[in-house]
Amino acid sequence: MNIFDDLGVDWEAIVDERYTKKETALIQDIISRRGLILDLCCGTCRHAMILRKEGWNIIGMDLSKKLLKIAKLRMKEADVTVPLVRADMRHFPFKNKVFNAIISMFTSFGYLPSKSEDIKSLLEVNRTFKKNGSFLLDLANRDHVIENFQEKAWAEFKPFYLLERRLLDLKTSKLISQWILIRKDTGKRKIAQHILRLYTLSQIEMLLSEARLTVKEVYGGYEKQDFNSDASRMIVHAQKTI
Repeated sequence: MNIFDDLGVDWEAIVDERYTKKETALIQDIISRRGLILDLCCGTCRHAMILRKEGWNIIGMDLSKKLLKIAKLRMKEADVTVPLVRADMRHFPFKNKVFNAIISMFTSFGYLPSKSEDIKSLLEVNRTFKKNGSFLLDLANRDHVIENFQEKAWAEFKPFYLLERRLLDLKTSKLISQWILIRKDTGKRKIAQHILRLYTLSQIEMLLSEARLTVKEVYGGYEKQDFNSDASRMIVHAQKTI
């Protein structure tokens, strides 16, 4: 089961608490609006809708049927249209050299079963890039996750409480999380699990290099903070190698 399909509208409630305006402002600051842009693993399309309203030629791609359905409903409410494509990030359904830029926000990278499949998705990024294509990859900083690791945590969202149990496997560099959602109105519980592969900056640089993508800049936050081991984010701006 796709974890995001499993969560559906509950995932929408989680991302609604995100700093969407700050995240989108960073995209606008780093990525040129010229040409065709792909929002990879777009989810509910929260970034793409804002960019589309401001005139960007952007399309969204995601594997989750439920999140794409939510995206369509949100677009109708916002009176904006972003073309959506349902596809696996290992197999882009696009011709070669069509995108000027690709964005991947809020740790959408690292859920595939193996590192080789992560590389496969990056090779698809390269294949569909035009010359000098720009790639913005927003990830959790592995060093920060390890330094601040807690086995249990909880958070409150509008419709539910979220209890999280975590296991950090340093041998495989995987964060295994079990989410228990308790609905406020009924007390019913939903359990979901996801496994995220964490990368250091040097590892990401190696993966990007294998996909013929070169790192240009790295930031530690959405306001272009310096990247270091204490930064919660690892936001990588890479470019297609000529």
